[in-house]
Amino acid sequence: MLVLVCMTISFVMGIGTGSTGVLEKVVLVGLIGGCVYAAAKVTTLSEWAVRRLEHR
Repeated sequence: MLVLVCMTISFVMGIGTGSTGVLEKVVLVGLIGGCVYAAAKVTTLSEWAVRRLEHR
């Protein structure tokens, strides 16, 4: 999860720089969305695993 946070922050910083072109910004926004989606999936899977382990 920490890796996803670091990647998202670096992508946001890439958007904020003046030398980043429009196409690169579009790609970075897509990557940020992908990181947010992946973080949601990781959270869902970890919650499922915790519930599964509690039932044993």
